Amino acid sequence: MSLARLARLAAGAALGCAASGALGALGALGAQRRPTSYAEYRADVIAGSATAAQAGGGLVLPFGVYVRTSLDGAIGATWRGGVARTSGRADVISRFLLDPFRETPVVLSMGGGVSVPYADGDTRVRPYLTVVVDVEGRQHGAITPALQVGLGGGLRVGVVLRTSPRAWR
Repeated sequence: MSLARLARLAAGAALGCAASGALGALGALGAQRRPTSYAEYRADVIAGSATAAQAGGGLVLPFGVYVRTSLDGAIGATWRGGVARTSGRADVISRFLLDPFRETPVVLSMGGGVSVPYADGDTRVRPYLTVVVDVEGRQHGAITPALQVGLGGGLRVGVVLRTSPRAWR
């Protein structure tokens, strides 16, 4: 093998290693820029044919940069006809974020999903279509507070505490 050919092979190998390292670094940067799942804790009042006050929590899953889907459960009390009963609900709600990168201190998001409430003694469980609008505030430590207002089984008003990462909502 000639010296010139050996030099070309060495240069090609070095270029291949450099390109591979650069692509690996870009992949690592891309992985850091993806939103991750996080927990949320909430307290809600739902006023319709009955009034419910419930507290709960759940998991928020990112679907791309701008969409977050919450899988939540809550437990509390429902008042109907002057009688209080233990109640709970499960929600699956997706929201579209107007500022997922925290470029503004306060941001709106809006979305919808399904809520399935249950009160002790109910003979029939009916899911409700749900629409929500959130106003999310500044992050304080590891917590981002939000106010959520919507419709689904009645007027819904909730205070939400999210543990989203610092770089993402």
